[in-house]
Amino acid sequence: MLATRPDLIGLDISTILSRFQDKMKPFSKKHLKIILKKEYGDEFNKFFKEFNHTPIASASIAQVHKAKTHDNKIVAIKILRPNIRKIVKRDIKTLKLLVFIAKYIAKPFFSFFNDILKLLKETSKSELDLTIEATNCSLLKDNLKNLKGFYVPNIYWQLTTTNILAIEWLDGIAFSDKIAIKNSNHDKDLIAKNLVISYFNQVYKYGFFHGDMHPGNLILLKNGDIGVVDFGIMGIIDNQTRIAIAKIVIGFINKDYNKIAQLHISSGLVPPNVNAQKLALSCRKIGETVVDSKVKDIPIAQLLQNLISMTQDYQMSTKPELLLLQKTILLVEGIGTMLNPNLNIWDHAKPFMKEWSKVNLGFDAKIVNIVTEVINIINKHYNIK
Repeated sequence: MLATRPDLIGLDISTILSRFQDKMKPFSKKHLKIILKKEYGDEFNKFFKEFNHTPIASASIAQVHKAKTHDNKIVAIKILRPNIRKIVKRDIKTLKLLVFIAKYIAKPFFSFFNDILKLLKETSKSELDLTIEATNCSLLKDNLKNLKGFYVPNIYWQLTTTNILAIEWLDGIAFSDKIAIKNSNHDKDLIAKNLVISYFNQVYKYGFFHGDMHPGNLILLKNGDIGVVDFGIMGIIDNQTRIAIAKIVIGFINKDYNKIAQLHISSGLVPPNVNAQKLALSCRKIGETVVDSKVKDIPIAQLLQNLISMTQDYQMSTKPELLLLQKTILLVEGIGTMLNPNLNIWDHAKPFMKEWSKVNLGFDAKIVNIVTEVINIINKHYNIK
């Protein structure tokens, strides 16, 4: 599972681990038949017209088979590995021990191991229950149904169980096949733009985003749209955090480091008793080394990574959703620049963010937020439920 966390263990180590992850030996056909019988019963053939017993992909958590239903729909069947829950439970116990040791004899590593532990505990819930992954996919599809250029597949609920996910098969080129992607006849600039816009919609408009958008999980479809798969790791960001992040980015653009420091304090990203001037100085150090005069050259992923490192310096445990957000930005920027080395993320994001800011940062939005906060305070004070 750590192979999917370059934000925590570093890109180099993550790349090495992912090589092993993608080349896992498939589990036996005997185990496969046992699982299929357990999930679908003795009359397995009534569900499928064709079923390829040789997996087309085999990873650490699950493997994927290609099948055809009796109404001729091509589906991907994702099946959890036997005993995978016991293995993950064991790994989490090992990490708990590392966190305990780090707390007393290796304090500099405590926050690091603790963040990994929190993320693994959280993401393992959805990765080990495929009905949760199916629900994630369904929600993301509903959110992005009107978005052009980005496609979320359909779920076949009648074939989905805790241990098996049945999802629409997507034909195309995986973005991990860089040569094939570059040799395709589709508009690379448009594809990169669609990827960036989908990211901003997921994060800022809905606060629900795909947390594992690495090249192997993105597929260039025959019509030039981007297809996405694997919904086990999703990020959720509440509106208050979304607004805080947007204001922090704007603060860096304007080089208003005092405001950035205050936003960190008011949002709970650092302890409330921290020295605001010292924090502003830390923010300036980040800003001056990252931000130049051209907005297009601001590397968002590096900016967020530096901010997360700074909050950890103040002994704050980073919110898991922010670590996922950092990872997602890193992946989107990487894939975007692979498609178009001159990609200007800000140009594509500006129209979206302008409209989003009107709704969330404008005068009307402030009034709504103030009224909501007052109601919450009154309810809390008088214990109204």
